[in-house]
Amino acid sequence: MKVVALEKTTMTVAELAELEKEGPVVLTRAGHPVVAVKDLSGSDWESVSLASNPKFMALIEESRRSYRDSGGISLEDLRHELDLGTATGPRSSQGRKKST
Repeated sequence: MKVVALEKTTMTVAELAELEKEGPVVLTRAGHPVVAVKDLSGSDWESVSLASNPKFMALIEESRRSYRDSGGISLEDLRHELDLGTATGPRSSQGRKKST
């Protein structure tokens, strides 16, 4: 990780993007982190948007806390209950319910 003090740099955005190829770059002001420059080329817009949305992240954390405190149904059990097959592959014809 590289750290760049905003007070001491004249780098352009293009230069920061080039520096980021070596790893994340943190821009600081008065020694405190202000901005992180990180490669997002493997991400989609929706993921980037949701990951930076405080309300969405609070909802996720509340769900995790509720699961830890009260438990819940496992993903595998839910997939079985909904007849969706295993998490590693599509449902097979043997696993499907037959209507009578």
